[in-house]
Amino acid sequence: MKQRPHYIIGSALSILTLTGCGLNGAAAANSGHGRTYSISGTVTTQGHKTISSNSPSPNTTPPSNSGNSYTPPSNSSAQAPSPSSNQESDFSATSSATSPFASIIQQAMSAVKRSTQLPLEAPEAVPNSAYSSVGGYLTAITTTAPDYWLVELRDTTKQEPVNSPNIGHTLSSTPAIGSFGINQLAQNQVGTPSLANTTLRQFNPLWHPNQNILNATKKQSLVVGGSHAALGATAYGFQNNFNNAKIIWTEGNWTIEVVGGSPRYEQDTAFHLVNYLHSHYLPPYPGLIMVQLTQEGPGNKTQSVTHMDWIDGRYLMHIDTRIPSSQNPVTAAKMAVSWNHF
Repeated sequence: MKQRPHYIIGSALSILTLTGCGLNGAAAANSGHGRTYSISGTVTTQGHKTISSNSPSPNTTPPSNSGNSYTPPSNSSAQAPSPSSNQESDFSATSSATSPFASIIQQAMSAVKRSTQLPLEAPEAVPNSAYSSVGGYLTAITTTAPDYWLVELRDTTKQEPVNSPNIGHTLSSTPAIGSFGINQLAQNQVGTPSLANTTLRQFNPLWHPNQNILNATKKQSLVVGGSHAALGATAYGFQNNFNNAKIIWTEGNWTIEVVGGSPRYEQDTAFHLVNYLHSHYLPPYPGLIMVQLTQEGPGNKTQSVTHMDWIDGRYLMHIDTRIPSSQNPVTAAKMAVSWNHF
């Protein structure tokens, strides 16, 4: 079957090559997909439980490659963002027929543009489900330095301009929608797949060395995705059980890992993401998607957060979605798929 137009890269820490089927055509999601689990060890399969999350706090930002610390953003004279609509779409509409970017993204990127010489790129799709249903407002805080820029999306109870000093006083109960940005690396990493993978892990706050597959004590093959989008994956258990396992598979030159729960619920989470990526292409660069379960249970009770990053030469791009939900990984993927030059 036709493969995605990506380069395949190796991993310095991987001990298993994972394979999958072709990725052309539209996905046919089927909530009744077969679930056959031959996992050994102890696996939680009933009820639901809340899992302690190691996801970044709302004030956590990716580290700067040069070691510079992040500083609070300066005030901006950018125009106030428009209030969100109450439509049920997961993403906000674009602001005009002439720009593919939502109004809030245009404002934030205009603020970034005034303070950086780094490339300007952003997602055309912006998640709005966290604030539209309660009549909130989407705004942003931008931060720039010589080797990075960052846009943090915030939900507020009142309409606030980008970088307004009042944002901190008007935050909603779920203020951290997500973030995106670009970091400049110390060197060009084209053609250095092992180094690229190390860097991707270093900059991804959901990847932890103690979850390295070299430390796994159990391993089992499984399938993620629907019948037309199925990919081979591997579940790794630690400390001789699968209660806090991870599953790993590849999409072209991207590595995707789901952590923080048992393989059953991690597989359910992967199902939606694989089906979406079956017909929507990620940026054609080495990348890492880390999905961490924050709660697991049958149906939509399994929730997660996502952080993804990828490398283009000497630039590392990253996207973070922080509102836990069953569709959170797909939301992050939609932002990456819609990534474009500003």
